Amino acid sequence: MSYAVESKKRKFHRMLESISKPLAIENASKNPPSASTMATQDRTPAELSIKKVRLDNNDPQDFAAVRNSTQKIARPAVKRSSSSASASTTRPTFVPWDRERFLERLETFRRVDRWTSKPAAINEVQWAKRGWVCTDVSRVSCVSSCGGSVVVKLPDEIDELDGFDMEKVQERKQVRSRLVEEYQKQITEEHGENCPWRHRGCDATIQHLPLTNVDVAISGLQSRYSHLIHLADKLPAFDTLLTPAEFDIESLAESLPVDWFDTAGRSMQEPIERRDGSNEEVSTPPPVDSSSRAVNKTALTLAFFGWDSTTDPRADLVACQTCFRRLGLWMYKLKENGDPTVFDSLDVTTEHMDYCPWIDRVAQSGTGKSNQNPASLRSGWEMVAEAVKVKHRRQVRSVVSVDSPRHEPSTPSAEELGAKSPEDEEKKKAADREWWAKIRRMRQVLTHRTPRRKPAPPS
Repeated sequence: MSYAVESKKRKFHRMLESISKPLAIENASKNPPSASTMATQDRTPAELSIKKVRLDNNDPQDFAAVRNSTQKIARPAVKRSSSSASASTTRPTFVPWDRERFLERLETFRRVDRWTSKPAAINEVQWAKRGWVCTDVSRVSCVSSCGGSVVVKLPDEIDELDGFDMEKVQERKQVRSRLVEEYQKQITEEHGENCPWRHRGCDATIQHLPLTNVDVAISGLQSRYSHLIHLADKLPAFDTLLTPAEFDIESLAESLPVDWFDTAGRSMQEPIERRDGSNEEVSTPPPVDSSSRAVNKTALTLAFFGWDSTTDPRADLVACQTCFRRLGLWMYKLKENGDPTVFDSLDVTTEHMDYCPWIDRVAQSGTGKSNQNPASLRSGWEMVAEAVKVKHRRQVRSVVSVDSPRHEPSTPSAEELGAKSPEDEEKKKAADREWWAKIRRMRQVLTHRTPRRKPAPPS
């Protein structure tokens, strides 16, 4: 190669160097130097420019840099897989058979600043059964994406005692009843045409409490009692509780299993495992003595009627996990300075919502039949009380069968049977002969006699 050609090549490399040098400095100021870039800087400018034009197959560092840069490029297949994974984790909105999802929708109506009590035909249960949730003040929206939304507002009820005449009162009642009928239609008709909630909602059994199994009912009672024991110093006095006449706390406490209070006492010494999965250490009262049947009657009564502590054990609150009612215990407990309480008594049944299955027999039965006799149905607390009695009867029966000696049947002796006279023997034989004669006569009547067939002559 001549000298002129080599000089031209050197000039060409210098031009490339002058063009690429400012860009390399600018990139170096923006990005911190890595191991690969520092190794590249150690090379001569000529080598660097040549590498930019043509990569050497024997340099693994450049291949690693190229491979890393290509791996950072998003692939369409990866995007599709991520979108499909996010779609698979989305929960379905139309699940009318799921009780937990129904309670989630019903809980959205809990806030009193958004929803007030409505007539039974359009109360929060009816809206939740058809897939509606409370999203704003007196506004319900469909849980699915059909776009349905309704503002539920009723005129206030008035009475003659409020200074209105009879005609005004009747007119207000008629307007209110017509609005209730109209809202009752909108529960289904305000859904979109293709919305599945428009054609089907939850059935009458969606509110049913799982209390049919005796062990499950008693286990739930024990769990609520162990939670309420932690609020023993905040619970009101037992004398302030109002319960139904047929509820007898003394007999029910005696009917509980022997180790029932022992297990509840042991759970008091351990951290409470809340429903949200967190464990919290709280100050606990002394354990319950199961041998003397010492029991906190207030906590046990509240547990029988479905009341439980809230997620914060330090709060002076008890709540129902079915109708989402909350009670402030400070309103029923005597104050330290001697001031009277806000309320003199605590009715454990009427503080529930009217539709709560703990007190409503129709809601707990799940039949949905309005003509069924309510006396034959049982509410939630009645089923728990019956479960305690059934468990007690089973334990008593098992203890009696184990402790009582087993008597084998023996052959009666001649003295026990007594000596029979010859006349008695003759009478017994005559009765036996008459009995056998009757059997033979009945057999002759019932037996069908068919004529014997003559044998066929030989062919």
